Amino acid sequence: MKRFQVLDGFRGICALSVAVYHIHMPLSFGEWAFFRNAHYLVSFFFVLSGFVMVHTYGQRLATTDQFRQFFITRTFRLYPLHVFVLLFAIALEVVKMGAEHAGITFNQASFTGQRAPQEIIPNLLLLQSWWPGFNPQSFNFPAWSISVEHYIYMIFAGILLCTPRFATAIFLMTSLIATVCLSLGLAYLMEPALQGLSCFFAGVMTYQLYQVIHNKTMARWLHTVLELVGICLAVSLLVSDIDHKQIILMVVFCVLMLIFSFEGGVISTLLKASPFEKLGTLSYSIYMTHAMVLFAFTLAMLLIGKVTGFTIVTYAAAAPGPLLSFHNAAADNSVLIGLLIVIVGISAISHRFIELRGIEWGKRLSRRGRNPAPISPIKTVS
Repeated sequence: MKRFQVLDGFRGICALSVAVYHIHMPLSFGEWAFFRNAHYLVSFFFVLSGFVMVHTYGQRLATTDQFRQFFITRTFRLYPLHVFVLLFAIALEVVKMGAEHAGITFNQASFTGQRAPQEIIPNLLLLQSWWPGFNPQSFNFPAWSISVEHYIYMIFAGILLCTPRFATAIFLMTSLIATVCLSLGLAYLMEPALQGLSCFFAGVMTYQLYQVIHNKTMARWLHTVLELVGICLAVSLLVSDIDHKQIILMVVFCVLMLIFSFEGGVISTLLKASPFEKLGTLSYSIYMTHAMVLFAFTLAMLLIGKVTGFTIVTYAAAAPGPLLSFHNAAADNSVLIGLLIVIVGISAISHRFIELRGIEWGKRLSRRGRNPAPISPIKTVS
């Protein structure tokens, strides 16, 4: 089965860009317009997931046993690292509580707001982005999209299992209805869930179009031109101030997906290089661990500031998170690069010892109880 290496490279770049978005250092390159709008790249993740899921499983979800295997393997692909990071986030709150008992105060008390104890169960069940009253940004806030994605996987598989003849029409209608609800502000579901449904099933439909045109041949220079135009269009819209930006970007991401699925241009060749391939491999760990690395670093800088009197961390009402600054552009840029290196390093460890083990556990569990294929007495294998 074809593996879209270029799309994996994109996944890694987007994951690292989202990490930069969450690191607010006013004198660093992280304040460039691209990174200040990188949260829109989560829609790219959803589109990519829909594209890859239907490519991988579109013909492999015809029986209840195949659905069972899908449920187990996809859950174990996401859940172990999610739970590990959630436990780490809870542990950091305990550390924060201990600092409070020692007389150190913070802008927000431990186990309050988005890290209140009642948010733990929704996070364990991956329901924080679906049920009104839960906080999608609670504890490890990037996990809001994992909450959305996990259950969309099951909706996708259930449609293929129960109504295979009408699956394509249902996928299209689901994406269109969710998109209309987003554009009109109709909150029949929480906005994160609508965003996921809109983008994921748009990705599924993009793959259907790819299936129709993937045998078409074009010159390498034309592939390269389309790739350059697609990237320039996506970046220009990403940094622009337009109405319905998220929906417009979803459409552009679908076009970008279609262009790069051919892997025919010069940029595609560059994205197949080893560093981008490695980033793609680590993308899930980068996405899931970066917030806790930042939280731990911020907590450490707050404690250092309390002891030394040198203010590193500040909070502004208009800012989406804590502002970190060493009051020097070179220092801020160096610290940001250092944080990204730490994030990638920790991601490599979590990928090896948590992600890969979770994937293997899922494979073993999905095979448990299955009957071996019958051996034909006539045919032999040479």
